[in-house]
Amino acid sequence: MNKILIADDEPWVAELLYELLKEEYEVVTADNGLTAWAYIKREKFDIVLLDIRMPRMSGLSILKKIKESGMNIISIIITAAGDVNTAVEVMKAGAYDFIAKPFDNEKIKITVKHAIENLQLEKEIKNLRGAVDDSFGFERIIGTSAGIQNVLELCRKVADKNVTLMITGESGTGKELVARAVHYNSPRRNCPFIAIDCAAIPETLIENEFFGHEKGAFTGAYSRINGKFELADQGSIFLDEIGNLSLDVQAKLLRVLQEKEITRIGGSQKIKVDVRIICATNSDLQRAIIEGSFRDDLYYRINVIPIRLPALRERNNDIQLLANHFLNRYNKELNKKIKIDGSAMKILNSFSWPGNVRELDNYIHRLVVENEDGLVVEKNLPYFFKRKGKSETYNFPDNFTLRKIEEIYIGKILKQQKNNISKAARVLGISRKTLHNKLKLME
Repeated sequence: MNKILIADDEPWVAELLYELLKEEYEVVTADNGLTAWAYIKREKFDIVLLDIRMPRMSGLSILKKIKESGMNIISIIITAAGDVNTAVEVMKAGAYDFIAKPFDNEKIKITVKHAIENLQLEKEIKNLRGAVDDSFGFERIIGTSAGIQNVLELCRKVADKNVTLMITGESGTGKELVARAVHYNSPRRNCPFIAIDCAAIPETLIENEFFGHEKGAFTGAYSRINGKFELADQGSIFLDEIGNLSLDVQAKLLRVLQEKEITRIGGSQKIKVDVRIICATNSDLQRAIIEGSFRDDLYYRINVIPIRLPALRERNNDIQLLANHFLNRYNKELNKKIKIDGSAMKILNSFSWPGNVRELDNYIHRLVVENEDGLVVEKNLPYFFKRKGKSETYNFPDNFTLRKIEEIYIGKILKQQKNNISKAARVLGISRKTLHNKLKLME
């Protein structure tokens, strides 16, 4: 039950307010300002109703003390009828509202009810912000290896700087997680974070996705639609797989970076946008520049602060740490108490994880879902993790590139899954779209 303090030196006023509110709230009364302040310091109140003029300490003085002390209390001031100047003063001092004498009983109830609702909303927002901070803080990026610690150190340095970031790394290394952590630890944290997968949107639609359109701009444009850059104003926009953008869209993106303004399709008005751009790719953009598929001027604009995420095989000391993290998460979600024994963990730790952290996450989830015995042992692991009880190893010629090794592994998984793209993507721990893109590069 919410707790209310009524402070008024006129007994009949305090009694009236007490009778009006006692059924729905816990109510305490005080007949002077000093007693009221003593109550406030000693007990926790949600709302205080303060007479503006009281002996020993005025309601305005109490209001100012509440604000100075940072107490999360809503103050409603009781004033004499027609005292407009006083009402303006108390509202400027931070009062939620004021009630003029003589009272309208229903108005008092409604004012207090709305104040309680406002207080609950503030608590919900505070809890939500706390949850967001917990979900996207740098502590969510797990690892003690030198590679990941260097990434974290750099991210902390640049989070509050209004600079463009280029996050590179293989698919599944956690590029979006890093981008979100940077945003939610920056001054833009209370504004939107919008992620766009440039590889998942058809080339014909990507400009509309970025910049929106005006009504009548094309067939089917029945109303004006704001693009993602406009929606992300004052916040951050994450352009994943930026290397997939066409040269035409790259030119328009470069203009946004230079001019900080966009124009909707079919429109002529230039709209200012203040957006921090964070880009990511798992492709070699410098090679794309040489091949003529990526603009060098755009590359230099977006590559202000390069952040390279190491592949999981480069930080295998973190595999067990990550595995236990995912194990705890899915045990909690599924109300289980699954454990992984030493031999099984050793096999997981020695695997190359071509799908990186995402693949490890997927497999731990699968193990928790499928295991009913409480303990994951070697025989519970997917068959391709091991061969005759030992971790699987591959011997490649020294001149094999990482891309060639990836092609061989993808080919093997496709064969095992009888060329079922969806199943192969799940086994690899990547999206169906990403697998399609990799297969196109292999052609």
